[in-house]
Amino acid sequence: MKKTFTLVFAGAVIAVTAVLAADEKSGEPFYRKYLVAGNPQDERILEEERRVNAEPDSADRRNDFGNLLAARRFVEDARMQYEKALELDKSHFLAAYNLGLLWEIEGKPSKAISSYRKSIKRKPGFPQSHFRLGRLYEHRGSDGSAIREYAKAFRLDPQMRDPRTNPLVIDSRLIDRASLENYSRDLAVASMGSDQVYADAWRFRSAPVDRPISTDDIEDSPAPEPVDATVTAPSGKTGTIPLSPGQTRPQQSMPRGAPPPPPPIEPTPVPQ
Repeated sequence: MKKTFTLVFAGAVIAVTAVLAADEKSGEPFYRKYLVAGNPQDERILEEERRVNAEPDSADRRNDFGNLLAARRFVEDARMQYEKALELDKSHFLAAYNLGLLWEIEGKPSKAISSYRKSIKRKPGFPQSHFRLGRLYEHRGSDGSAIREYAKAFRLDPQMRDPRTNPLVIDSRLIDRASLENYSRDLAVASMGSDQVYADAWRFRSAPVDRPISTDDIEDSPAPEPVDATVTAPSGKTGTIPLSPGQTRPQQSMPRGAPPPPPPIEPTPVPQ
């Protein structure tokens, strides 16, 4: 029986290889013959395929096309699109991240770790890559490495600790230790330190952690300029408290029933 199974398995492998070879020879992508007319997901694949053909050198197009193919379980076709995006744009980090997700789903954590590391190398301030990498380290029992990656993700975007933003935090037993790792930094005014150079929280805040990320998920608007506010300390000294990007200082209002402020005093003219 074992011999029969081996023969059947070998025959299946040969058949799949033959199909792939025939597709390659004909020039038709593997996925196309399995698309169903009228299926909304498959229609999106065909539409994105047309866009890729119109812009073959666009790494963003390749990345988004790979996401659609991955969602339809055309793993090899998705992988080729991600890798083509990485080849076209040496700074493209989303394709590396999404490739990591693909390898995770396929049960290949070593390849996923390699992809997340590549994403981090290309964009050190992308918190999703740090979190997913930490998660794989935790599953492997490398708690120290996992805590460092979790802590980095939380420094870059504190909302990554919130289950409403990142539902995957509830599966980790190391979140408290990662938060403790950041305690001294969080307590300081300049808690981000050198990470602030890479932090693009206003761009990545809406990016998910539990699915592939498209280019539309990343906001390209420039970061708002930080605002300085002058304050007077009890000692009488004045200073400024910098506000983080996007933060505004509330306007002070007069207490209810308080008299209006006195009019400005005009300077008395000096006799000539």
